[in-house]
Amino acid sequence: MRKNKTKEQFWPVLGSLNIIAMAYPIGTYLRADSMEDQILAVSVLVGLGLLLAIVDTVSIAVTYLD
Repeated sequence: MRKNKTKEQFWPVLGSLNIIAMAYPIGTYLRADSMEDQILAVSVLVGLGLLLAIVDTVSIAVTYLD
């Protein structure tokens, strides 16, 4: 039984995209000067985390449930 090449590359690509997507909000949080900027950065970070969780779930389902 041969593995599909796209399934072999799925996890490294998904992990890399998640790390790249989270890098900007984390950097923004670390550079925030005021409390309002920190609250905004945390809100964006939480929202992006939820969005990535949904997108990851859908992409896993599409890739492995064919």
